[in-house]
Amino acid sequence: MIDSRHQAPTPPGANVDILFRQPVPTPDGCRLAAMVFRPRGQAAPLPVIVEMLPYGVDMLYADGVAFANEGFVFVAVDCRGTGDSEGRFVPVVNDAADYTAVFDWLVAQPWCDGQVATHGGSYSGMNQWLALGTGHPALRTIVPFVAPLPLGLAAGGVGHHYHLRWAALGSSRGTYGAWFADGGYWGRVLGELGSGQIDAIDAPRQAFGHALPWHRDFVEHPAPDAFWMRFVPSPEALARTRMPVLQVTGQHDLWLVSALQYHQRLTRWGHGDAGRHAHLVIGPWNHTGSGDANPQVGSLRFGEAARIDLMALKLAWYRWVMQGGAKPAMLAHRVQWYVCGEEAWHGCDRLEDVSAGAQAQALAAAPGPNDVFHSGWFATDAPGTPTYRFVCDPNDEALLDIERLERADASEPDPPGSRPVNSLFLALSGEEPTSQAYATHLRGQGLVYHSAPLDEPLALAGCPSLELRCAVDQPDADLAMLLYEIRADGQSIFLSSDLLRLRHRHGPDHPTPVTPGETMTVRFGAARFFARTLARHSRLRLVVRHAMGLDFQRNGNSGKPVHEETLADRRVAQVTVFHDGSERSRLVLPLAASHPTVDMRV
Repeated sequence: MIDSRHQAPTPPGANVDILFRQPVPTPDGCRLAAMVFRPRGQAAPLPVIVEMLPYGVDMLYADGVAFANEGFVFVAVDCRGTGDSEGRFVPVVNDAADYTAVFDWLVAQPWCDGQVATHGGSYSGMNQWLALGTGHPALRTIVPFVAPLPLGLAAGGVGHHYHLRWAALGSSRGTYGAWFADGGYWGRVLGELGSGQIDAIDAPRQAFGHALPWHRDFVEHPAPDAFWMRFVPSPEALARTRMPVLQVTGQHDLWLVSALQYHQRLTRWGHGDAGRHAHLVIGPWNHTGSGDANPQVGSLRFGEAARIDLMALKLAWYRWVMQGGAKPAMLAHRVQWYVCGEEAWHGCDRLEDVSAGAQAQALAAAPGPNDVFHSGWFATDAPGTPTYRFVCDPNDEALLDIERLERADASEPDPPGSRPVNSLFLALSGEEPTSQAYATHLRGQGLVYHSAPLDEPLALAGCPSLELRCAVDQPDADLAMLLYEIRADGQSIFLSSDLLRLRHRHGPDHPTPVTPGETMTVRFGAARFFARTLARHSRLRLVVRHAMGLDFQRNGNSGKPVHEETLADRRVAQVTVFHDGSERSRLVLPLAASHPTVDMRV
């Protein structure tokens, strides 16, 4: 007789049946490839969870086994033109139609009970919103994690080249993770692009010998204008939406701003049923850490409360929507967010209720030069003071030297052996949360302001904004704002940021060159959400600087379309910031409202 107490546990995969390379037909004759995970010996039709991604279905093997062991069918589909799927890959263009074809195929399978849900993060979060926009009758819910707008275009219109690096992961049959992660290689390539050695339009072929026909769209449309917003569910499509939606993102996620825009669009235009069940979870995590609720970003650690069981949450959600289970108790509110410093979760029903008003801080200049050691200051009652000036010099390659150095606060590299380097693009997302590189390395191309030390802890939650009263002597310039907590022990902690290409100060669809020398108030109005209780004796640090980095499209400040500028067109822009008069330059801080704490254990 065998003592069952000493039997080895059954490996999860032993209880799963797998169907490999299942052909999914599409109306235009292209066949997509699906990998199907079913509970071993499935006897009755079950709900199906599906994810369509451009990185190879093997990446989803563990998820497929886990969902099948929990009584669901899980289907992983290669995006058109990637993995084993036929066709040519073009980001976002075909995904809505292909998801429709996948849904039609699924409901015709004997192992599907007619209910379909979607799953996934990053690109697979973005294309779930495209799936929602199809209005397919079988679709019951979407669960997007860390979802960007089309490849993460910035609201402020400062174009980036991150899609070139991303193409190593998602533009072909294979996935080249080591190449994608080699910061030294991409630093060199993007440096040559910015310095004019590589043509902006022909960059993929010149940089790595592989044409990307869709690259031109990202170069010519660097802002989320109407060209790109056609790939986001329209107000009319959202008005027809009744399904519940669960979104997860992180305060240090690259695409946090996009995720919140999706949520705000759904709650504004969605049908009442959708609005009542539009749930948003905002942890303290970064892009990759939002997959497993990793309570560390770089060298910055959060409390253990930040580590929640996201798989258990998703399972409970799918069971509630498709199997008659109870709604997850942790989602008693529509919005849950993590308060750093307090290290606790809070909840409310509307994202705008996270804040309890705002506190305006007037910017002021101190005598002498401005840098991190001789900064300006800000306070609610700051008096009028003289102007500051800084430049945006597109030819100052030394400003980029910091981006060729290895990051001091980088997490364990993935893959091992890769060398993550500094990046303003990543720093603006809080991916380098304790670095001071972009406050100290200015070379006259930015300004720094500090608050007085706090007498008491200060709870902030929401999106800050910056109103800059300024004049620029050229038709354009790219500016960034970064906000930090500087603790009494000297530690710098990233809070928020924003970007603005000045021609897009009136919105992405209304580019308007600056009238040189004209005084104007420029509002940075798309800053990143954060929630932190600042410690007693901490200061706030505001940095306003030239937004020039290796990952960013180099703006020559001439007012021409940036991809058409030549080296001869490039101009040094001088920015004058005013600190007096009736319209003051000011930083507006979001004060945290009082809301109940939330138990995020499933």
